[in-house]
Amino acid sequence: MKIELAWGVICGLFFAALFAGGCAPGVQLRVERAPNWNTSGVKRVAVMPFEYSRSGGGKPHMRAFGHGGGRGREEAEIANFLTTAALTNIKQTNHFTLISAAEVERLRSGGESVGNHVDALFTGKIMSIEGRDSSYIGQRYDTETKQNVDVTYYVREVTLTVSYSLERVRDGSLIGIATRTGTASDTQQDSLSLKSRSRLLQECRVLGGIGRDLAPYSVYETRYLMGEKTKDKELKAKMKNAAGHVAAGSYRLALNAYMKVYEEYGNLAAVYNAAIMQEALGDLQAAAELMERASGDTGNPKAASETARLNRRIQEQATVDSEYKEAVRPVDRVIVYASDEALKALPPDAKVWFVRKDGAERGLVDAVADGMSAAFIRSGVTVVDRENIALIEDELLLQMSGSVSDSDLLRAGNQAGANTIITIAVTGTGSMRRLQMRVLDVEKGTPILQSDAGGKWEL
Repeated sequence: MKIELAWGVICGLFFAALFAGGCAPGVQLRVERAPNWNTSGVKRVAVMPFEYSRSGGGKPHMRAFGHGGGRGREEAEIANFLTTAALTNIKQTNHFTLISAAEVERLRSGGESVGNHVDALFTGKIMSIEGRDSSYIGQRYDTETKQNVDVTYYVREVTLTVSYSLERVRDGSLIGIATRTGTASDTQQDSLSLKSRSRLLQECRVLGGIGRDLAPYSVYETRYLMGEKTKDKELKAKMKNAAGHVAAGSYRLALNAYMKVYEEYGNLAAVYNAAIMQEALGDLQAAAELMERASGDTGNPKAASETARLNRRIQEQATVDSEYKEAVRPVDRVIVYASDEALKALPPDAKVWFVRKDGAERGLVDAVADGMSAAFIRSGVTVVDRENIALIEDELLLQMSGSVSDSDLLRAGNQAGANTIITIAVTGTGSMRRLQMRVLDVEKGTPILQSDAGGKWEL
């Protein structure tokens, strides 16, 4: 116990020293990946029943039900389970429209073209089922006799191997094929308490990779920030302050802090960490440019390696966006663009109040403001709670038709506890709709950003 306690104290002091020395915490990022198979253009998928062999081996049976014999019944049951599991896994990707196997059979029997209704067929086959029952003598502690006693343990083990593939219907080309093997076992002191072979076969989990094979998926990766071992107390304090923003999840504040350190000291760790903040904020291109700058300024091989990684991420993201994502709605595109532009202009300690102008498109105004607000919160920017400013809006902005002056807005912003105001309006109708956005600095009393007539503001 004393050794464990001492080791815990040592570890705590060690990590505390690391943080005090400027070692920033890691940042967990959500990364989108393209599927393992090239399923570009595949939208409609039919999952066919898993095939299985006859009880004595031989040619695969084409039906998932109705085969006689004990082994045949077991294989039919597992084939049915696998078919349902495949359907569930593919449905959970939220990427495909599922066409029933019965519909495929109906089209075939009627002489109709399956390719007019289905893009690809998912098929699977049970390759082998193996099982073994055994026992061994072990020991367990008897609480009554307070000594170890011999006990017979019974073990049931199974191994399931399956193959599955995806095939384009129109030309019969193979998109991808995989063979998976899974095992499961159960151990009991009573042989009658062992799980059935069928139950264990269902626990083999051989289809867990279907989602990543067929559809884009997300993984979480940790980016470890570079520590600074300088003896300069002022630099160390500034790096520690930036690391504190990272630990709090305020990546925009951390980015600004790291960039100030880099501009003042030319510090590698600062620009390296700033690039990771850009990645955390979702701007891969800016992250790559900063990391390339770090590599060029210092010649550090780690920065060069990270630059190459970021460029690969940019290429993969472009593939996912162009080949696997539906066209982005104009309003969603404008929300992303407006958020990025506004975030660039905000002061480091921004407290933002969104002012929504009334008009015929109030629903669209609310959608843009809500979308931008969510983006700001994810970036660590403080957004004034609408409930706290409801009375102010009612009093000063009820008739928000353009008659309210900037001075009125600034006075209201002060009352709301905001230092930045963003006004959101929609002008025009139909295909001529455009987002009109202004960003006002409450303390300076001046506008710091105004949307223009460019196409990126078109709704």
